[in-house]
Amino acid sequence: MLYRENGQFKTSYAADSQILPIRQDRIGMVLLLAIAFVVVPLLSSEYLLRAVLIPFLI
Repeated sequence: MLYRENGQFKTSYAADSQILPIRQDRIGMVLLLAIAFVVVPLLSSEYLLRAVLIPFLI
Protein backbone atom coordinates (compact mmCIF):
# COMPACT_ATOMS: atom_id res chain seq x y z
CA MET A 1 0.00 0.00 0.00
CA LEU A 2 1.40 3.38 -0.97
CA TYR A 3 -0.70 5.47 1.41
CA ARG A 4 -3.03 5.09 4.36
CA GLU A 5 -6.48 6.40 5.17
CA ASN A 6 -5.28 7.81 8.49
CA GLY A 7 -6.38 11.40 9.05
CA GLN A 8 -9.03 11.39 6.34
CA PHE A 9 -12.16 11.32 8.44
CA LYS A 10 -15.63 11.29 6.89
CA THR A 11 -18.28 13.51 8.46
CA SER A 12 -21.36 12.12 6.71
CA TYR A 13 -22.69 8.86 5.34
CA ALA A 14 -22.65 10.27 1.80
CA ALA A 15 -18.96 11.14 2.10
CA ASP A 16 -18.21 7.68 3.46
CA SER A 17 -20.00 5.88 0.62
CA GLN A 18 -18.30 7.64 -2.31
CA ILE A 19 -16.81 5.59 -5.12
CA LEU A 20 -13.36 7.10 -4.49
CA PRO A 21 -13.48 8.22 -0.85
CA ILE A 22 -9.73 8.80 -0.47
CA ARG A 23 -8.32 12.05 -1.85
CA GLN A 24 -5.24 10.34 -3.31
CA ASP A 25 -7.50 7.99 -5.30
CA ARG A 26 -9.42 10.92 -6.79
CA ILE A 27 -6.22 12.77 -7.74
CA GLY A 28 -4.73 9.63 -9.27
CA MET A 29 -7.86 8.94 -11.31
CA VAL A 30 -7.97 12.52 -12.62
CA LEU A 31 -4.31 12.29 -13.65
CA LEU A 32 -4.84 8.92 -15.32
CA LEU A 33 -7.84 10.19 -17.28
CA ALA A 34 -5.98 13.36 -18.28
CA ILE A 35 -3.12 11.27 -19.63
CA ALA A 36 -5.50 8.94 -21.48
CA PHE A 37 -7.65 11.64 -23.09
CA VAL A 38 -5.19 14.52 -23.57
CA VAL A 39 -1.55 13.42 -23.56
CA VAL A 40 -1.82 10.21 -25.60
CA PRO A 41 -3.80 11.76 -28.51
CA LEU A 42 -1.52 14.81 -28.61
CA LEU A 43 1.77 12.92 -28.57
CA SER A 44 0.96 9.80 -30.59
CA SER A 45 1.64 9.48 -34.28
CA GLU A 46 -0.90 8.59 -36.94
CA TYR A 47 0.61 5.11 -37.25
CA LEU A 48 0.35 4.47 -33.53
CA LEU A 49 -3.30 5.52 -33.48
CA ARG A 50 -4.45 3.60 -36.58
CA ALA A 51 -2.31 0.46 -36.42
CA VAL A 52 -1.84 -0.14 -32.71
CA LEU A 53 -4.19 1.68 -30.34
CA ILE A 54 -7.55 1.50 -32.13
CA PRO A 55 -7.29 -2.24 -33.03
CA PHE A 56 -6.17 -2.92 -29.46
CA LEU A 57 -9.23 -1.13 -28.08
CA ILE A 58 -11.62 -2.95 -30.43
